[in-house]
Order: sequence, then C-alpha cells, then structure tokens
Amino acid sequence: MEIIRHDTDALDDIDFLKLFHTLLSKLHVIFLCGLLFGLLAYGAVYLLITPKYMASTMLYVNNASTKENATTITQSDLYASSQLVNTYSAIITSESFLGNVIADADIDIEVEDLAEQLEIESVNDTEAFKVTVMNEDPKAAARIANAIADIAPSQIPAIVDGSSVKVIDYASIPTEIAKPSYRKAALIGLMLGLFISAIVILLREIMDTTIKSESDLEEWNLPILGVVPDFAEAKKKKSYGYSYGNQNAGR
Repeated sequence: MEIIRHDTDALDDIDFLKLFHTLLSKLHVIFLCGLLFGLLAYGAVYLLITPKYMASTMLYVNNASTKENATTITQSDLYASSQLVNTYSAIITSESFLGNVIADADIDIEVEDLAEQLEIESVNDTEAFKVTVMNEDPKAAARIANAIADIAPSQIPAIVDGSSVKVIDYASIPTEIAKPSYRKAALIGLMLGLFISAIVILLREIMDTTIKSESDLEEWNLPILGVVPDFAEAKKKKSYGYSYGNQNAGR
C-alpha cells in the first residue's frame, strides 16, 4: 500500500498543463524532427530496398465432370470448382510446371525462387482465380504471368480429369512499383519522429529540477530570499533614461 501511495503522489506532482504548454512551445522542434525522420525513412527505403513490380493473370476453373449432364449450375458445383483452386495452386507451383514456365518465358531463374514470387488466390470464392507474379523486372513479371496463362489450360486438365481452365485476363506490363511503398515508409518515419521527439521533450521537462523562476519555488513551497535582477534589462532601461535626459538638457 505504501508503494501505491508513493506512485500516486509522484503522479500528483506532475503538472500536466505545464507539460502541455511545453509541447506547444516546442511544436516547431517536434515537426522538424518528424520531417527529418520521414525523409530518412524515405531515403533508406529508396536506397536499400529494390523495388518490385506486380503482374497478374486471371483464370477460370471449369468443373466439367459435374456439368456434363446438367443444365443448371448448383451450389455444390460452385463449391467443387472453388475447391479445385487449391489443387490448381499446388499444380502451378510444382517443379515440373514452373520448369515449363521458365522455358516459355525465357528467363534465367531457379524454380524455388520463382515459386516464392507467385501468389495464387480465389476471386471472391468464385470459380475464378488470380495468379500474381512479383518481380524486380516489370517485363519479366508480365512474361511469367502470361506464360502461366498459356500453359495452365493445356497442362492442368491433363493432370486433373474432368476439368478445364480458361484464360479470363492476360497480364500487362506494370508501370507502378508494387513494393515497397515510399509514401507509407515516409509516413511511418514522420509519425515515429513526432512521437520520439515529443517523448524526449516531455522526459527532459519532467526530469528538469532547475529553478528558473519564482513560480518554481512556489511549487515546492520554498521561501523567496531574494531576486537577482536582470542586469541586461536594467542597463537597457538606464540607457533609455540617459538618452531622454540628454534630450531635455539640449533643450
């Protein structure tokens, strides 16, 4: 209980209004630090991280075995076709399939590295699925995606009986960088700079025990024995009086 009381007293000693005014008086420093951190984060990402481009192709899964003698598409047909996406994903990322993709796209890359560049996902739980390629070369990304679109309709049905794959969209050469996001990096750096500078200013103010004015003594309930005058201000006033006196004497 004693420890809790001490912690509460310590919090009571903190003048939060004074801390708020301190932050307001240092806003220019805080914003400058945020700007500096934002520029540093942008520069670090720009110089250290190689940009990557993303190209995608969209394919359609046709579960022909369930539709051979059917005139309508049932919910079970859609579910079966969506489940086939997982099977097709395993086939597309297989070593034999990717070997054919590498030969068709005419690129120099290892199968393991190419597999890491692929992302295959179903489109809104439908019979369509999208194959996305992430590569440092935008032209290579488009060639790989289109090679997958060319090979999949012929190679996948040869493995999965009673199914077929059709191409919905071919990939185009990307013009914008997919990763990293320079804007996001700069924003994170900006927020980090604002936060760190504000914390440092608050800690310096809390830990500062220097007596700077009469009000600081009043906070500690200490008597004021004397006040040292501001000699610069006094000298300034004296010079004004001397000048005024000279003007009167001249008259």
